[in-house]
Amino acid sequence: MAGATRYLPYYDDLLEALATPGCAFCLLQQRTAERYLDALLWESVNDPSLRREVSAARGFCRSHAWLLVRPGAALSAAILYKDVLLGAARTLQNASAQRPSLWQRLRTWLRRPNPQEDPVVRALAAQRTCPACTNARAVEQHLCATVGTAIQRSDEFLLRYRSSSGLCLDHFSTLTAALQPSRLRQPLWEAQSAVWQRLDTELAEFIRKNDHRFRGEAFGVERDAWERAIALTSGPQPAATSTRGGLTQSR
Repeated sequence: MAGATRYLPYYDDLLEALATPGCAFCLLQQRTAERYLDALLWESVNDPSLRREVSAARGFCRSHAWLLVRPGAALSAAILYKDVLLGAARTLQNASAQRPSLWQRLRTWLRRPNPQEDPVVRALAAQRTCPACTNARAVEQHLCATVGTAIQRSDEFLLRYRSSSGLCLDHFSTLTAALQPSRLRQPLWEAQSAVWQRLDTELAEFIRKNDHRFRGEAFGVERDAWERAIALTSGPQPAATSTRGGLTQSR
């Protein structure tokens, strides 16, 4: 049956990710973000169009921005964020210099002001999504399509899924919504339920061994069950920085 999925894009990556702790989709999206930032920092930082995209997004989101902190990336990050800051400063200057129209002043006077409707607030808001997030969402769509095809072709994926950490709640919901035809959802739900039941058993054992009556018992696989429960519902802890390096080293 493995031959049925042999040339399925992303399938081998999915199986590898399922064999490691944590949500497979989160792991693969993280790798995608790292590769995207690698290409941007080491190859495309002088591309005006890419820099305009980053500037329009007001930089990267919090999770992806701090992945720029890596060996050798200081100069490229400085170039990118100089554009971001300059763009924000120009936007503020232009927006604050514009005099509100009579209609805008009248609306403000007639009703309680909404801070989000302030012209300066609107102007400073990101004009596009974080580019790394956009890239990660595209990969997510490909992963969902791969899972759907894999489930139809063989039982291998679901067998691997049952013995894995499963997907985090957010990615599980996304995958459920994407699976077509809908009959593919039931076997996925059953596999995810098996993952949750196993983790629930480990959480119960962790709680039991923290009872003063059983504290002499050594912890086993349930030792980090509470952390895995957080990751499985809320997603993995964001990386503060990246250990990946580039071709140059800057302080």
